[in-house]
Amino acid sequence: MLLAVSIGALMVPINASITNVSLPQIAEFFMVNVATAEWVLTSYLIMFIGLVLFFARFGDFYGHERLFLWGLIGFVISSLLCSLSPSITALIIFRGLQGVTASMILSVSMVIIEKSFPLRYLGKAMGIYSVAIAAGLAFGPVIGGIMSGLFGWRSIFLINVPVGILAFGICYFTLKRGESNEVQWDIPGTILQFSYLFLIIYALNLIESSNYTTAAIMGLFAVMAFVIFVHTELKSKNPMIELKLFKNKIFSAFNTCLHLNYICMYMMLFAMPFYLQKVMHLSSSISGMVLTASPIVMMLMATVSGSLSDKVGSRIPVFFGSVICIVAMLSMTQFTVSSSVIDVFWRLALLGLGTALFQAPANKTLMSTLSHKNAGMASGIIATVRDMGMVFAVCYAGLLINSAISPQFMLQNQLFSGAAIDLTTGIHRVVLLGAVLSTLMALLSFTGVKNKRKVISNYGDAVKHRKSIFEERTKKYLENILNSTSK
Repeated sequence: MLLAVSIGALMVPINASITNVSLPQIAEFFMVNVATAEWVLTSYLIMFIGLVLFFARFGDFYGHERLFLWGLIGFVISSLLCSLSPSITALIIFRGLQGVTASMILSVSMVIIEKSFPLRYLGKAMGIYSVAIAAGLAFGPVIGGIMSGLFGWRSIFLINVPVGILAFGICYFTLKRGESNEVQWDIPGTILQFSYLFLIIYALNLIESSNYTTAAIMGLFAVMAFVIFVHTELKSKNPMIELKLFKNKIFSAFNTCLHLNYICMYMMLFAMPFYLQKVMHLSSSISGMVLTASPIVMMLMATVSGSLSDKVGSRIPVFFGSVICIVAMLSMTQFTVSSSVIDVFWRLALLGLGTALFQAPANKTLMSTLSHKNAGMASGIIATVRDMGMVFAVCYAGLLINSAISPQFMLQNQLFSGAAIDLTTGIHRVVLLGAVLSTLMALLSFTGVKNKRKVISNYGDAVKHRKSIFEERTKKYLENILNSTSK
C-alpha cells in the first residue's frame, strides 16, 4: 500500500522539478519574459492549492482511495495536453488543469498512509513517503534536462504518462476502496479560497511588472476575500477547512515551519536554473544534474530522520535541520560569476540535508497532534499550507531577481560581465531571504515546549493520583473477597 501511494505521489514532484529546469527554454521558445513564464508554474500551483482542501473534504465522503485513482487518470491526460500546447496561454491553462488533478492525488495521500500505520511506525512510513517525494525532485531535473536537450521542452511532460499508468495499475489492485458517502459541498468556501489566493499571486506578479497601483488594488481585494472566507468558514456547518484546528499551537507552528521550508526549497529550484544556464553557461542537462544535489540527499536521509523522530521525538531533528538550512543559505551568498559546479553542488546538498532532517519529523508531528477523526482535514491543510510555500517562492524569487537585473537582459540565452553580476546579486537576495525564513523555522520548532519544572510537577501529581486510585481499587477488591469468604 505504501509503495502504491508513494509511486502515485511521485509524479507530482517530478512534474514540478522537470518544469523548473526547463523554464528558461520555455520562455525562450515562446519569447516571453520571466514574469509571464512564471505562470507556467503558478497556474499549476494555484489550482492545486485552491482545490486541495476541497478534495481533502471530498475524499472524506467519496473515499480517499477512489479519489486518488481518479487523480492519477486526470494527471496522465493533462500531461498529454501540456505536451501539445500550441501557445504559452494554452500551456498555462493545461498546467492549471494538471494542478487540479495533482490536488486530487496529494490531498489524500498522507491520510491513506496515516490510517494504515500505527503511531510507532508512522515516522518511518512518513520517511518512506518523503523519499518518494524527494526522488521525484531528484530525478525530475535530470530527466527534464536530458529530454529537453534531446527532444525539446514538450517531451518533459510525457514522462508522466508511463509513470502514471504504472502507478494506476499498482494502486488499482492494492488500495482497498472505502465506502462512498453523501457529499456535502462547501461551494462558497471553495470559491473564496481560490479567489483570495489568485488575487495575492496576481498582485505579486503585478509588482514584479512594476504595475504598483493595480497591484495595490488587487492586494486590497485579496484581503477582503480572505476576511470573508474566514467568516464564512467559521459560520459554515460543513466547512471546507476547520479553522478551529489552528487553535492547536503545535499544529499551527509546525504548519508554518513546513510552509517556510517549502519557500526556501522552491525558491532555489526556481532561481538556480537561470543562474546555472545564464551565468555559468551550463546546458540544461548539466543544470538538471546539479539541481539533483538537494533532493538526492533528501531521498537518502528521509528514512533516517523519520526513524530518528520515532526514537527522540520531532523537535530535535526539526531544530537542527533548520539550523543546517540557515548555514546552507548563508554559504550561497558566496556564489560569483566564476563559481564552479562543485561550489553549487555541495551547498545545494547541504540544504537537502537540512530539509531531510526537518520534513519527515514535521509531517509526523502534524499528523499525530490531532485526533484521528480530523486526519483527512489535517492532511488537506498540511498540503495547502505547504504548497502555498511553493507558490509564494516563485513570486518572491522572481521579485528579488527582477530587483537586481532588468527583465530585458533575462531574455538573453547567456549573460556576461555586468548583467551576469546583476543576476548573481539577485540570487544572493533570494538566499538571504531563505536564511531569514530558516531562522524563523528554528524558533518555531520550540512551540509547545513546556516549563521543565511544571512538567515534572504535573508528572508527580499524575503518579500520586494513579497510585491513590490503585490503592482504593485494591482495598475494595480485598473487602469484596473478605465479605464473600465470611458469607
